[in-house]
Amino acid sequence: MYSLLLVDDERLELETLRDYIAWDELGFDRVYTARGGRDGYDKALRLKPDVMITDIHMPVMNGIELAKQLYADGCTTKVIFLTGYDEFEYAKAALQVEAVDYILKPFSFEKIRKAAERVRELLHKEELLKMSVRVYGKKLLCRVIDNDGETGREACRQFLDVCEWDKEEWFGLITTTAGLDDTVIEQVENSLSEVVYSIRGGGKRCTYFLVRYFVDYRESAERICARLEQLGLHAAVVFYPEKLSVEQLYGTVRYLEGLQEFLFYVPGGTVISSEELKQEIPLTEGEEENREIYGRILREMKELLHTQCPEKKADKLETYLLEYWDQLNKNPRKCFYVLEEMSFFLSELYDACAARKKDADFPGKAELRNDIYRAVNAEALRKLCLEFGLTGIRRLSDRKQEENRRGEYVVSSVKQFVEAHYGDSICLEELAADIGLSPNYVRSLFKESEGITINDWIVEFRMGKACELLRDRRLKVKEISRMVGYENSSYFCSVFARRFGASPNEYRGEILG
Repeated sequence: MYSLLLVDDERLELETLRDYIAWDELGFDRVYTARGGRDGYDKALRLKPDVMITDIHMPVMNGIELAKQLYADGCTTKVIFLTGYDEFEYAKAALQVEAVDYILKPFSFEKIRKAAERVRELLHKEELLKMSVRVYGKKLLCRVIDNDGETGREACRQFLDVCEWDKEEWFGLITTTAGLDDTVIEQVENSLSEVVYSIRGGGKRCTYFLVRYFVDYRESAERICARLEQLGLHAAVVFYPEKLSVEQLYGTVRYLEGLQEFLFYVPGGTVISSEELKQEIPLTEGEEENREIYGRILREMKELLHTQCPEKKADKLETYLLEYWDQLNKNPRKCFYVLEEMSFFLSELYDACAARKKDADFPGKAELRNDIYRAVNAEALRKLCLEFGLTGIRRLSDRKQEENRRGEYVVSSVKQFVEAHYGDSICLEELAADIGLSPNYVRSLFKESEGITINDWIVEFRMGKACELLRDRRLKVKEISRMVGYENSSYFCSVFARRFGASPNEYRGEILG
């Protein structure tokens, strides 16, 4: 939708033009009016309408003078002239100020409608062209900041040519710790008038805002920082204190990339200049010694995942993580090492969790890794590690407790089933169906809980019952064999002998004498 300014010194004609045409149906949602050329000039400068329909013959400032003055002031408003004077000189003057159309009075609404449709189409085409040039210009700037030598110089030349950028024009350069999403970049770009381009660089981890050279860079960085906060991103922002030409962008971006290591430790919401940044955060030089410290903590955390009882893991893990970040605050290191270490540890934790629990709200491994490398600073990474680490450990603990409870239920159910059916031919599938679980899962839980297979436990139970029945001399061995679930008495005797080292009759003789 576009804006429209109607200019005429005749009140009746002005109101008729405003009220008797459905401008919103023609694509104009904001319609303003002005009485005469001088009023039209003031409102056009203030409102910056997309289109102006103006009478030519007006006192003080006529329509031609109005259009000429607006164009001289850099106004890009499209002009349609209305006049009752069918003279060549007026038409010629209208063409000289690049009028879109020229309509004679008395005008018809149909002529106005067609003229409005033509100018709307023209505006739409210009918008598409500007958008294409802007998108291409952004691609060229990406090449400029990522390439040195002839490739970068050629991208500079193309940018200056395609985007009609004056060699004497300059940029201000502001960056943040994060490779922002496209939607965030667009919202910052669209909401802050001083932002000319927003582009990614530094392996997509950094976002660079190119701002107009005449703004106060610190103030602009503060505005960008505040806008990011509104969009839910608590990031630090650094600005380069000097204005830059297109040709200087490559070297300056390399310089700012080197400062990302320092910016990683700056708290979110901080605005700082590139000159101040290095003085604020001294990175530790003793890399090997530090790596040993952090390596020890990570090894202990990894061992914890596999050795400690679940109930104690969460508290112990929190202790290790807090120790890790405490050491990091005392001895800041290159963020690459920190990201790699956290990725390693949380991947180990993810594998431990995923092996036991696959639920929809648990992040995927690739998603988790992306979250780690998208962390805007050490503060955000610490929060992510604690949140995911403790949640993961507690889930392991909860899952283990759940499995213990389920194991207890399975064991109890299996034993009750066997006690009720030990004299029959016991089918594991029937037993599992009675519990409501798969046979393999029942086998697994029982073995994990009891340290013995179900079949071996059934044999033990039957042999125990056989021993009890052997005390009754009235019962023959064949009868006892059938009573404890063995149709083949010879097989029963063989199993009994392996278990007790004596045949059933020998056992009976030793027990009863």
